[in-house]
Amino acid sequence: MPAPTPEPGTDRAAGAAPARVEEWKRALLDLSLRNPLIDRTARSAIELRVPPELVGDFEDIVNKRDNLALRAAAGFGGRPARGVAQAADDATELLKAHTVGAVLGSKEYVRRLQNLAASARTTLEETGANNLYLAIGTLGWYTDGQRVRSPLILVPVKLEREGDTFIVSLDEAGVSTPNYSLLARFQADTGIELTALREPEYDDHGVNVEATLDKLRQQLRAAGRRDRVESTVHLGLFRFSTYRMWRDLAEDWPTITTNPLVARLLGGTPGAGTADQAVGAPTDLDEVVENLPLVADSAQARVIADAVSGCSLVVEGPPGTGKSQTVANLIFRSLALGRTVMFVAEKQSALDVVARRLGEETGIGDLLLNLHDNGMRPAQVREALRRALELQAPAHDAAAMAGLRRQLADSRGELEVYREHLHAPGQEGKSYYAARQELVEAMGADASAAAHAQELFNACAARSGLDGFDADQHEARLDEYRRLQASLRGRLAPELLDVVLRRRDRVLRESGDRAEALRRELERRKGTLNVRALVDSYWDLITAITPCILVSPDSVARFFPANRRYVDMVVFDEASQITVADAVGALGRGCTAVVVGDPKQMPPTPSPGTAAASGRSASGEDGADSILDRCLALGLPTRRLTWHYRSRVESLIAFSNRHYYDGRLLSFPSPLMMAAAPDDGPDGYGISLRRVNGTYYRAETAKHRGIRPNTNPVEARQIVDEVGRRFEASPQATPSLGIITFNNHQCELIEAELRNSGRKRIIDALDARDGLFVRNLNNVQGEERDTILVSVTFSANERGDLPLNFGSVSHAGGQRRLNVAITRARRQVVVFSSFDPEDLHAERSTHQGVKDLREYLGRARSGIAPHGRPRSVASVDLHRDQIAERLREAGVEVMSGVGHSDFEIDLVVTGAGGTRVAVLLDGPGWNRRASATDRDLLPVDVLHSMGWERIERVWMPTWVADADAVVARLLAASGGALEPAGTKAAASAPPAASAASPSTAPSRPRPTAPETQATTAPEEDVASAPRPEQTQAAASDDAAAPEAAPLTATEYRQWRPVGVYPLEVLDRAQDKDSPERAQVVETARAICDVESPLPRHRLIVKLCRAYGLTRVVKSREQKVDELLGDAFAYTDGEGFVWRSVDAARLPVHYRRHALDHVDSIEEIHPRELQALMRELRAGSGGWVSAEDLCNQALKRLSVKKRRLSAGGVKKALTDALAEVEQEDGGW
Repeated sequence: MPAPTPEPGTDRAAGAAPARVEEWKRALLDLSLRNPLIDRTARSAIELRVPPELVGDFEDIVNKRDNLALRAAAGFGGRPARGVAQAADDATELLKAHTVGAVLGSKEYVRRLQNLAASARTTLEETGANNLYLAIGTLGWYTDGQRVRSPLILVPVKLEREGDTFIVSLDEAGVSTPNYSLLARFQADTGIELTALREPEYDDHGVNVEATLDKLRQQLRAAGRRDRVESTVHLGLFRFSTYRMWRDLAEDWPTITTNPLVARLLGGTPGAGTADQAVGAPTDLDEVVENLPLVADSAQARVIADAVSGCSLVVEGPPGTGKSQTVANLIFRSLALGRTVMFVAEKQSALDVVARRLGEETGIGDLLLNLHDNGMRPAQVREALRRALELQAPAHDAAAMAGLRRQLADSRGELEVYREHLHAPGQEGKSYYAARQELVEAMGADASAAAHAQELFNACAARSGLDGFDADQHEARLDEYRRLQASLRGRLAPELLDVVLRRRDRVLRESGDRAEALRRELERRKGTLNVRALVDSYWDLITAITPCILVSPDSVARFFPANRRYVDMVVFDEASQITVADAVGALGRGCTAVVVGDPKQMPPTPSPGTAAASGRSASGEDGADSILDRCLALGLPTRRLTWHYRSRVESLIAFSNRHYYDGRLLSFPSPLMMAAAPDDGPDGYGISLRRVNGTYYRAETAKHRGIRPNTNPVEARQIVDEVGRRFEASPQATPSLGIITFNNHQCELIEAELRNSGRKRIIDALDARDGLFVRNLNNVQGEERDTILVSVTFSANERGDLPLNFGSVSHAGGQRRLNVAITRARRQVVVFSSFDPEDLHAERSTHQGVKDLREYLGRARSGIAPHGRPRSVASVDLHRDQIAERLREAGVEVMSGVGHSDFEIDLVVTGAGGTRVAVLLDGPGWNRRASATDRDLLPVDVLHSMGWERIERVWMPTWVADADAVVARLLAASGGALEPAGTKAAASAPPAASAASPSTAPSRPRPTAPETQATTAPEEDVASAPRPEQTQAAASDDAAAPEAAPLTATEYRQWRPVGVYPLEVLDRAQDKDSPERAQVVETARAICDVESPLPRHRLIVKLCRAYGLTRVVKSREQKVDELLGDAFAYTDGEGFVWRSVDAARLPVHYRRHALDHVDSIEEIHPRELQALMRELRAGSGGWVSAEDLCNQALKRLSVKKRRLSAGGVKKALTDALAEVEQEDGGW
């Protein structure tokens, strides 16, 4: 076997590197004692029992590609080892049979090796680097007064399980390598360069172990050292790949830092003409979209337009916004323009998605050179280059393409003309749409105002020409535009191949003899150049043959000498997890950079012992700064992707959209959210909480009980059982399922139990690339599945207290990890928790992650999702409201503005057939979308994919011309009226509305048909709980109160005890196990049944008085509060108690004369006051002042003579009115 190129021993720029470069180098090279390459401990690696005299033979066996079986070394063949001599004889015999003993007990054998194999697999997927090595030989020496044992030679291997046996085999992508981290640390400590190790002896099967170790012993003796060189073998994870990046930077930082962006990161100033070009120049986004092979929204198109213009930029891609699709389109478009691209991703899965899209969906896979995978052998690289070299251009008709693009432009122009005629202001100062809004509003005003509005509208209509609008013709144009887009998209790949192959042939011709030399090299079978030498010699030809190269940060340093810029553009994916130190090497190989990632997701997780690991980032969060963070801090131009596609149910993204993305994500409503309540079954959807009676065993407790430390066995078993149920429910197909835990110990426990379950389908799914995964939340970014099971893992301690330690969630930046975990699901998240949400006192924590976890658990239990963005005063769309009102009059159920984000379905119509029809209008929201695709193609396509059976378009001119025909069409689509026309309207229309005078109040989502519920207050008219997604009624402070049909007010009823209960019952109830406790809780429940919602303070006072207390002191109130807890009822964010979460979801009545029964208006729930103000406002016709509305409300709340200004009454009612106006968009 030929010896690899010797590694250099010193930094040739030593002492000359800038401080920031030294900082990056320290971040890459871990020379601390925590690094097992410096001090290999018993826990960091598994000893293999190989006699010292056979260690060389053992290394030869591995390098000859012979597999080795591992056995537990506690006993071979069922008999214990009989002394040292016998053990050596046994080991020798086993080695002859290609078997070696692992120094593990029989109980440890499976667990340790299984965990090691899983960790190696995860690391390979995460970084593209195989960190599993056989460590051959050990140097025992002293550093900092401590004896350490350092590995000497590293042999890359793979570890796989076959039945009950684990098999070790050579990783042919790597070579046996000296431990360069040891060389650097030893020289730094002693001043001695271990040349015997740096330049080992080689034989036909890798390193000549015996000769190398003997030579090392001689060198140490000659230096007067008493260090011990031992012939040993260990198997473990050793993070060696960062050494290559360290060497790359140490040797070639002067070249790398000439890149303009690296220079800015360094703190220098780019030279003249190297600054980024301005971003934001006018771009026809429709034209950009049309020239992409994969459908793109306008936000994605803007990214691509800016990137191909030649500037460096940051792309913020929140979860599910199509980052991989954007990257694939960007690479395709760049190649079509004759550019070369290097795509950098640490995760294999991120690279696979992009490569699959480019290969399978666009057909240009042969133009990609994959150097990311550490398992990519040199022979495979040469084969990929040969294949690309022989690639022939398909037939391509440039004239036909030009004609097709002209047709597309003409078709799009016709659609744009309609948009301008509808929404562009004319000389009257109003658009057709705005004039129609004024006309609808004026219908309820005086005759002169109505006449003026009609005159204005007539003028706008005449100018626009929309009086002659033909809906069928317009929709035919839309169909034609869609057809032309698809036709052009299908021809883009041949056009690109023609461009690339013409450039390839030109470069090869101009290279002279080098092209033929490359061909001969690629055909050679023996004595071939390694990949690095091949790239160094023929880099320009290789980038012409395969203009897109896929790499990891490690493979850049491994295969690309840092002596030139290889590509025009470097694109980073998942850049929030790539440190600056890891990224600068790749940046230096290109001219411009596109840094794609999400600053709200996972930061880098540095290797223990590095400078990054021991400190904090500039942001104050754990770990090092990412290249994404630094580019944002530098003020690099930034674009954000905004359309969210992953979640098939909006509630899955609503929490993150609200808390982390400022409500700027546009998500799509799903019919699932109206079909049934969320559930946690195999066919369920949404977010749910499954409470289990588990216990988290901390290390000290677990040790005494024989339980794995830092795990929750009950929670793990519940999840394993749930996985089993889901596989049983899907006998033909593997369920799309992932498991996320809050620490690594729980992750290992669950995976071990799944693998030991004996269920072959589950075990096979664990090993499949896109199958079942078990990850802790620190390494789950980039994954997605239909269903995610989350193990919160932690629980109350032995004292019953819930500590505020939830692993990395409870550290600085923990909310980023939580955000990643809760956004992996496409359809369903089931959270397994061993405590109730209210048990988590997040207010005691300073970390946002803990506070967000508390709220998320509450949302999971209630099934209620927040609106993505806090509602501001919404614009009134009277056109939409007029259509909704006419449909209700026709006897169907109508909901307006359906959705949890700023993208809403204008109307959802449900008729007797049960079909839910999504109705899309051409209003202001439609007009604001930046491309024809965003307006007319993408929403329809996505909504269809989410399960909407019928999607209808209503164009305003069609409604103006013949509203009756539109109503009839929508009735037919929905299956007809639920009840005779007019019945529902008569029952539900506010007093100011009539058939001739369309309602101007925006319609709100309405509940489904009510069902009678028995309560202790039979005279109350209680409707069944509407589904939370329909009403957007939340049992917390940020959810708007729902509005259905006007609600019947009831008289306020006070709960009164039958008699006075004994005070000693209340006293004895403080004991958790006493029967009196249940009696007191039952009393509290009875109060709630009659008076809820009521303030918790009022509930406790009434309860204490029922047990004979006339005065309730603060200490007594606190004791009773703790006694009650939250199990008996539900306390919302306003501090009001409800009978249950379901009761809190119900539409709210106001209660007449409530102010006469409570101590102050603050004891009336704000939602009751809002219900009252909403009813009064709806009947006011719009001309009653706020002061008069408040006076009317006061008369309904009290029969006593009260002044509006007294006791905060006016403020409470004014606030309630403001909430209603904000919710309904004002007058």
